[in-house]
Amino acid sequence: KTTQEIIDFVKSQGFRSVRMPCSWYIHCDANYNIDTKWMDRVQEVVDYCIKDSLYVVLNDHYDNGWIERSFADRTESSVKKNCGILGMLWKQIATRFRDYDHHLLFAGMNEPDAAGDNSKDKTGDIETLIRYQQAFVNAVRQTGGNNASRVLVVQSPSTSIDLATNYDVMPQDETPNAMMLEVHFYAPYNFTMMTK
Repeated sequence: KTTQEIIDFVKSQGFRSVRMPCSWYIHCDANYNIDTKWMDRVQEVVDYCIKDSLYVVLNDHYDNGWIERSFADRTESSVKKNCGILGMLWKQIATRFRDYDHHLLFAGMNEPDAAGDNSKDKTGDIETLIRYQQAFVNAVRQTGGNNASRVLVVQSPSTSIDLATNYDVMPQDETPNAMMLEVHFYAPYNFTMMTK
């Protein structure tokens, strides 16, 4: 269990930031209301980090793949539903944390499986990804407080550095200079992923 002492140790090792991979969807009721006890626990860990003046990147991390793995079904009804759910989740998260300062950043997803090797329609994937990113940005910005200028993190397709250079997936944001693009880089495989 993460404690203040663990975060203090992280800080003592010279780290300046913590990425908090967090599930939300699996902690919701049928109406997509996030469980209060879960939200309280997430806030508790965020507070440990903020107390140590660490930057925190809080995301929606895999979460049983509800959105990351949704690109196989890009029907209008599915995409619209997913945008709605994503917006509801981030509205609740952003409302809870709206008074936190610039040490807290929000990242809309983790590794959206868009335009990857198995994609049959990369253009369609990108259009869908942008809609998801826009739903995230809109939901956060609408909650006001410090969220009006908070740095938001959006993901490249499949968080691939190569795909990031091929596609523009940045959503619209009325707040200038308050958005980052996230990529994950797993090369060379024999150093980062190979287990034998």
